[in-house]
Amino acid sequence: MMPVIWLLGLSGSGKTTLGSLLRIHLEANDYDVEFVDGDRFRQQFGYGGFRPRDRLRNIDAIREHVSRLNAQDKICIVAAITPYDIMRQKNRERFSLYREIWVRCGMRTLLRRDTKGLYARAMRGEVQRLSGVSDPFDEPEKADCVIDTDNLGLVESYLAVRDLTLEAIQEGLQQPFARCMPACAGHEPRVACNFC
Repeated sequence: MMPVIWLLGLSGSGKTTLGSLLRIHLEANDYDVEFVDGDRFRQQFGYGGFRPRDRLRNIDAIREHVSRLNAQDKICIVAAITPYDIMRQKNRERFSLYREIWVRCGMRTLLRRDTKGLYARAMRGEVQRLSGVSDPFDEPEKADCVIDTDNLGLVESYLAVRDLTLEAIQEGLQQPFARCMPACAGHEPRVACNFC
């Protein structure tokens, strides 16, 4: 069984960069990997709109897509804002080997980065329903790892994601044997690595 690694956070926090680096590392080590970027998925499959129901529909579609890939024993990496707690709860219910990574970044840093110009436009009222500005972003309470990109550099952030992923892969490889060990039955350890 291979894991689903789900990177979430506000636009510009570093999800896609970290997910891309992780994919490169895993593919270089001969793992079968699928990387799903939330923005590209939305463009490719036409799940437009940013109302809450549109966002829910888009994440539901990503979850279904990833579920099919994961059933083929692929390691799945997702980079998507995933702003509502109900979305994350459904992920935990769907995927037996799920790792949720909150790529956290403060608004001051996001405004400074603003590579897409979204925050500047949202502040001027030109962009409606931007997560964290004019649309809610429920702060994750059950993330397996919090990576604070305000304070961590790219290398440190990437290494934290890589290490958590490799631990999840090892757990997945050992799971068939866990059925033979009653002491471990029903126990799914979670890794907490807050970098503040």
